[in-house]
Amino acid sequence: MVPVFTMLSGLVLLILSLVDVGFPFAPPKILPFHFPKMAETGTQTLVTCGLSKGSKPISFAWKKNGKHLEPEEEKIEFLDYPAISTLVIKNVNGNDIANYTCIARNDAGEDSYSSELIAQAPPFWKEQPKDTEAVHGQSASLHCGIGGYPRPKITWKKAYGTQSKDFLVVHNEYKKTILENGTLVIDSLKEADEGVYTCEAENGVGEGIQATVRLSVHAPPTVTSVKRRTSAKRGETAVIECEITGEQPLLVSWEKDGTKLTMPFTRFETYEEANGKGVKATLLISNVQRRDQGNYLCSVQNDYGSVKDVTALTVQEPPESPSDVKVISVNSRSAQVIWGAPSGISTSIKQFVIMFWKNSKVSGKLHQVSLTSTETSTLLRDLQPGNEYTVQLLAENDVGRGDPSDPVTFETKEEEPEAPPVDVEVEAADSHTLQISWKPPPTDTWNGQLKGYHVGYKVEGSASQLAYETVIKTNLREEKTLLRNLRPSTRYSVAVNAFNSAGDGPASEEIVTSTLNGDPPQSPEVKVKNVSQTSVTIMWSPRVNSDASVEQYVLEYVDTDQNKQEFHAPGSHKEYCIEGLESGQRYSIRVAAYNMFGRGDFSPSLVVITEGNARVPGYEPIVHETPFYFRLYFVIPVVASVTVILCVIVVAWACLKRAHYIEGRKAQLYVSYQQRLTYVPPSEISRDSRAVDAAYDIPWDVPNGGGSMGRDRSSYVKLKQGQNYV
Repeated sequence: MVPVFTMLSGLVLLILSLVDVGFPFAPPKILPFHFPKMAETGTQTLVTCGLSKGSKPISFAWKKNGKHLEPEEEKIEFLDYPAISTLVIKNVNGNDIANYTCIARNDAGEDSYSSELIAQAPPFWKEQPKDTEAVHGQSASLHCGIGGYPRPKITWKKAYGTQSKDFLVVHNEYKKTILENGTLVIDSLKEADEGVYTCEAENGVGEGIQATVRLSVHAPPTVTSVKRRTSAKRGETAVIECEITGEQPLLVSWEKDGTKLTMPFTRFETYEEANGKGVKATLLISNVQRRDQGNYLCSVQNDYGSVKDVTALTVQEPPESPSDVKVISVNSRSAQVIWGAPSGISTSIKQFVIMFWKNSKVSGKLHQVSLTSTETSTLLRDLQPGNEYTVQLLAENDVGRGDPSDPVTFETKEEEPEAPPVDVEVEAADSHTLQISWKPPPTDTWNGQLKGYHVGYKVEGSASQLAYETVIKTNLREEKTLLRNLRPSTRYSVAVNAFNSAGDGPASEEIVTSTLNGDPPQSPEVKVKNVSQTSVTIMWSPRVNSDASVEQYVLEYVDTDQNKQEFHAPGSHKEYCIEGLESGQRYSIRVAAYNMFGRGDFSPSLVVITEGNARVPGYEPIVHETPFYFRLYFVIPVVASVTVILCVIVVAWACLKRAHYIEGRKAQLYVSYQQRLTYVPPSEISRDSRAVDAAYDIPWDVPNGGGSMGRDRSSYVKLKQGQNYV
C-alpha cells in the first residue's frame, strides 16, 4: 500500500511543481484534510497535508494533542515532499486516538490545520490508578485515567469483604463524586472510607479493564478522653490520664503551668499504653504535695497534626488511718475486728471502710464493707475455713479516704473437706492387686490443708464395713495407690475420701472392679547371645509362675539418642536378632511377656555396645582389606566347586556308553525326583520358624482371658489375622 501511495504522492508533487501556487514570498496555506471516518484497530491509516499556496522552500511539522510528534520505527512515518507531507500511522490502537496538527512554514509565515483520528479501541490506561494516602477530615482523589472509543463507562466499587464478589458500587452522593475523567473524589474522610477500591471500565469493544487501589486514611492526634479536673490525696499518687487516637507514632509530652516536664523528674513518671486506635498517656505523681497542685498540659503530635489538652489537679488531705486494728474471736467462717478512732483529724470522719481478702497463690477477691463513723468493731462473715486472710481499715471524710491501716493477717479454723476426690479410677493389676488413681477435690473445697486420703474397699455385696488404707497427700496432680493381698477373681467396691486436720470429707462414689483370675507373666531372664558391628542377638528364659502361657514377647531397645524401637515375637520363640544397628554404639535392651491377662513387667535393662568404633559424622574411615578372592569364605567354596565339577566329568564319561540305553528310564526317574523335591506338606511350611521372622514387628494376639476375669486394655495387641503360628 505504501509504494502505491508514494507513486501517487510523487505525481501530486509533479503537478504542484508545475502549478503556480502563489505570488513570490507568499505564506503557506494548508488545504483541509481529514482522517478516515472510523479507523480499524490493528490497521494502517494516513493523512496528507497539502498546500493551496505558499512560496518555497516550505518545511512541515506534526503535533499530537499539541505535543511535537517524532517518527517512530514500526509506528509513525513522515513522507515529506516540497509541497506536501503525509503522516502514516501503523498498527492503530487506542493510544493513537488524538488530534493531529500539520504545521507548514516558510520565510513568509506559517499555517496549521488539525484533524482528529477516531478508531474503535477497547479501554486502555492513560493513567494507572495508584494507592493513595490522605488525612482524616480532608479529601482524597483516586484517579482512573481511561482511554478508548467509544468513551468507556467507568465504575468505582469498594470492597467490604474478602471474596472477589464482596464489592459494592460507589455512587455519587453527598461526599463522594465521580468526575468526568473517571476520578473518584471523597470529601471529609473518615476511617470508614479507608479500604480497597476497584476502578472498572468497558465500552463494548474488546475486554474491559480494572485496577484495584488502596485508600489509606491517616488520622491526626485527637484527645478523646481527659478529665478537666482531678484531685489526689496528699502523700498518695496522682494519676492524670490523656487518651489519644491518631496515626502512630504519637509523641506525647507534658507541661505544668507552662513549664515542660523533662523526665526523669522528681516524683514524676510518665508512660504510654498502646491500644487499638491510639495511646493512653498517663502522668503519675508520687507522694503528692500541695505544691504539685496546678494545670497539667498533655501535648500530642504525629506526622499529620498536633493537639493539646489541660487537666487541673487539686491536692486533698484525707484523714489518718484507724489505730490499734486487731482481729479477735476467729472461727472457721467468721472473725471479729476491732479498732480505735484515728487521731489528729481536722474534719469529722464520714465513715470507715474495712477491706479484707484471702491470701492465696492467685490473688483473692477484695471485699470492702462500709461502716458508720461511730462503729469500732465489726464481724467478718462468709469466710472460708482453713484459709489465711488479710484485713485493713481506713477512714473517710469529706475530703477523701485516708491511708489504710497496717495489714493484719489471721487464719480461720479448719472444717472437713466439702467435696470428694475426682476422676477416681480402679484397675486390676493382677489377681491379688487393684490399682487406684484419683485427683484431689477442687481447691476451694478443702477447708484447710489436705493431709491425705482414705481408700476404702470391701467385697461387693458384703455386709462388712469398708476397710481403709491411708495415703499421705503428695503435691502431684494425680494420686495413686495399690490395694494388695486381695482375693483372685473377686469383685471389690472401692471409694476414696480426703481428710484434713478437722476430719474426713465425703467419699467418692463406689466403683466396682474385679481382680484378675490370673497374673501376667513375670519378666523373663535376658542374656546376650551374640554381638556384631550391626546386630545384637539376645535370648531369654521365661519365669514359670503364671496361670496362662506366654502368648508373645515385646522387645524394646533404646539408642544413645533415646530413640525407642519395639518388636514383637511369638511366645514360642526364645531369642531374637536385632539388626541394622550402628557400630560402636550403646543400646539398652529389655523384654516383657504377654499372656491372656496382660503384659508383665519389663526385664531389667540390658546394656550392649556393638563392635567396632563409633562412626564420626561426616567421616568414613579407609579400611585396607585383603582382596576377597584370597579370603577363606571365597577360596573354600571355589575349591569345593572345582572338585565337584571334576567328579561330575568323570562320572559322565563313564556313563556315556550307557546313555542311549537308560535315556527313557532316566527321564522318568528325573521327573519323579523333581516332584519329590518340590513337594512340601503345608503343615511343614506353617511350622517353619523362618516364616514368622518377618512378622516379629507385628503385634500378636492376646486372647481375652475368658469372660469378665480378663482385662481389656488399650495396650493389648491384636492377632495378625489369617496367621496360625506354632
